[in-house]
Amino acid sequence: MARPKFRLGFREPDIDTNRPFTDGTVTIEGFDLECSDFRGPEHIDAWDASFGGLMTTKGKDDHPYVSIPAFPNRKFRLAYIFVNADAGIEAPKDLEGKRVAIFAWDNTAAIWSRGALLHHYGVDFSSIKWFLPGTDARSWSPDISVEPLALGPGPKDAALDELLLRGDVDAVLGPNVLPSVSRKDPRIRRLFPDYRTEEQNYFKATGIFPISHVVSLNKGFVEEHPNAPVALLEAYRRARDVAFDRIYGSDPEIVTISWAADLMDEQRAVMGENYWAYNIEDNARTLGAMMGFAHQFGVTPSKLDVESFFHPEAFALAGL
Repeated sequence: MARPKFRLGFREPDIDTNRPFTDGTVTIEGFDLECSDFRGPEHIDAWDASFGGLMTTKGKDDHPYVSIPAFPNRKFRLAYIFVNADAGIEAPKDLEGKRVAIFAWDNTAAIWSRGALLHHYGVDFSSIKWFLPGTDARSWSPDISVEPLALGPGPKDAALDELLLRGDVDAVLGPNVLPSVSRKDPRIRRLFPDYRTEEQNYFKATGIFPISHVVSLNKGFVEEHPNAPVALLEAYRRARDVAFDRIYGSDPEIVTISWAADLMDEQRAVMGENYWAYNIEDNARTLGAMMGFAHQFGVTPSKLDVESFFHPEAFALAGL
């Protein structure tokens, strides 16, 4: 009897935590795996979904998806706060009274960076003039000013970068490194030049390791194949282990960073041995923080419950 097909789509097929699927090293037990780039949930059975996007659909109760605690993309987001070098912004509180653009209303990176600025650094958001690309410039609180921002054609990162270079805005909270920063243009810099130390201190103080993507399945596929969520979670755990072995194993594949294994030791010393766990227990503080931030910033009408967000058997699955 032929095994059912499992169509797994990827927003980022080449990152190290996803590549073991796309290069054929890892499969999903009981299924024939078919990998593709993400083109929309209607074309696939599961994918590495935007956490912020999932919060939006879940909050609207328009959420025909089932999520599992596999998080292939995680990034601290203090490194993604960019400022115009002439704007007089040297510290987080200097953002007060400035013009700050965010990438999108429910952009995951901007939820995390706003949460850190508000709760960890105590920035007064009511004093900031916020800008949002497009026409959906809703405020998340009566005392918060949010204005629409017209962008020209082309990638949004490049358009926001140009506004920042011209001084039309003073800071940008984005999901990607701005082009001017990549090419080392001195007119634009990170808010935190030593972002590694800043992000390590943020983790030590809060226990939050921001999650960008949460692996999710179409509910119809799960109804047809009830074993799929747990099978996929187990496969993602194997893929994560392969990714770590390619850095820390006996024959490392990451050769352009000569001390990659030593950097992993450093990260484990700061964050613990199992800092990239695919379970609920080790991620409870981060997941709870996202639920709180998303509600506070108007992405969800109420604070969502972590347990209700995940498939019950995957939620309860023991292990890392």
